[in-house]
Amino acid sequence: MSDLELMVLTILVGILTPFAIGLLIGIDRKITARMQNRVGPPVLQPYYDLIKLFGKERRAMNSSQTVFAIACMFLQLAAFVLLVTGGDLLVVFFVSSTGSFSLALGAFSAHSPFSYFGAQRELLQILAYEPIVFMVIVAIGFRERTFLAGSVAHDLLFVLPLALIALLPVLVIKMEKSPYDIATAHTELISGPYVEYSGTYLAITKIAHWFDLAILFGIMTLFFWDQNIWISIGIKLLIILAFFFTAIVIDNTTARLTRNRMVKFTLAFGLALTAGNMLILFLADQGVFRWP
Repeated sequence: MSDLELMVLTILVGILTPFAIGLLIGIDRKITARMQNRVGPPVLQPYYDLIKLFGKERRAMNSSQTVFAIACMFLQLAAFVLLVTGGDLLVVFFVSSTGSFSLALGAFSAHSPFSYFGAQRELLQILAYEPIVFMVIVAIGFRERTFLAGSVAHDLLFVLPLALIALLPVLVIKMEKSPYDIATAHTELISGPYVEYSGTYLAITKIAHWFDLAILFGIMTLFFWDQNIWISIGIKLLIILAFFFTAIVIDNTTARLTRNRMVKFTLAFGLALTAGNMLILFLADQGVFRWP
């Protein structure tokens, strides 16, 4: 594949991925409804919801809430563009994290008890998954000797398998699924940090959430690489779908955890797996044993 074709493919992936995330959310709702013996909404419902929200009147409780919602979307968009164009993974991490904090700050600025509780729970979730994502990026950089996403040119699937598995609870949290649906539980009427957003500004936060998920899926795809671009794309898609369907099964077979248990379990599980994988890799580099 020539450089021009690769550039066109990168642009297409960058444009189509957010739409694909909306489609995945629609498929998730449909599958979840079927597993609960319901018909469920159409697969394209997330797009219908978004169009409907953009058609509503623009209202916000204060200007700060508006600024934080827009900042959240643009920061997640910037992090996604950096990732797709092969930028520094550490920069991607910090820009995306700032976007996540912007969502919580927007909820804090609403001066509403429901929004305040949602923001607190959102911060707890960030505390639970951000250290894991950071450690996974460090593990990739340690193995590849670079943090540039575009320079990851080795198959990491069998070298860092534990680090990849550590991203599963992170995905469940970011998809707002049980047992980690702390901020936006299915059984509660309030919707966490989104509760005081409506209309266009709620649509903006939803788009930011799509980009946030796209970044996590993008990091997962770095674990496989092949010289044949089509094989590479195919396996990357399989990795995404495997994690996506596993998250749906976990959502429908587990009960909601308490906030403290969510933080303790997620951090212990994710950090232990990632640190253990890095230790194995280090010992293998020192010649103690062969890995894999």
